[in-house]
Amino acid sequence: MQDKPQVCLGFDICYEWISLQFGVKEVGCLFFAKVGGGTYMQPLDSSSAVKVQVSAVENPEEASFFESYEAAHSMHDLSSLIAQKLGVKALPVRIDSQAKYGALSRGDGAIYLRFPHKGYREKIWDHATGCIVVTEAGGVVTDAAGQPLDFSKGKHLDVDTGIIVTNQKLMPLLLNAVKESLKEKAPSS
Repeated sequence: MQDKPQVCLGFDICYEWISLQFGVKEVGCLFFAKVGGGTYMQPLDSSSAVKVQVSAVENPEEASFFESYEAAHSMHDLSSLIAQKLGVKALPVRIDSQAKYGALSRGDGAIYLRFPHKGYREKIWDHATGCIVVTEAGGVVTDAAGQPLDFSKGKHLDVDTGIIVTNQKLMPLLLNAVKESLKEKAPSS
């Protein structure tokens, strides 16, 4: 018997896909994942589903990162500071919707940073599917303190700082960069 409800199955559809590697439009795709079953991507052109994996990048200098397109949805300055402390050389790829989670699950990028402005409460439906899609593809999704997201508390996630997503190799480095950046950005008392 489980202590808390958890996300066990997820589906995410991207009707049109901009290839982050080649900058061209591709046919859309469906991402689906089941606990213990991995993550698959099914192109909407009727071709076969393929199992996907998160990026295997271990060197932050080689990593690319995603953040929300709209500055109103996330603090771009904090994401930039975190990327700088981590040593990421690439500029952020700014996209909205759960497409970021799908892109990460298939290895198009290595990091997703989401740090909403003070007072905003994350909704579970904005992250539940993405969480299982990335996790089953070998990634890690946590709050800014490194704790797993808790989807058992109603319609809002109980995170007050942000959400970070990456592969298992980069997560310890990312958590350290987040901690340093949050300390630096904290108002002095």
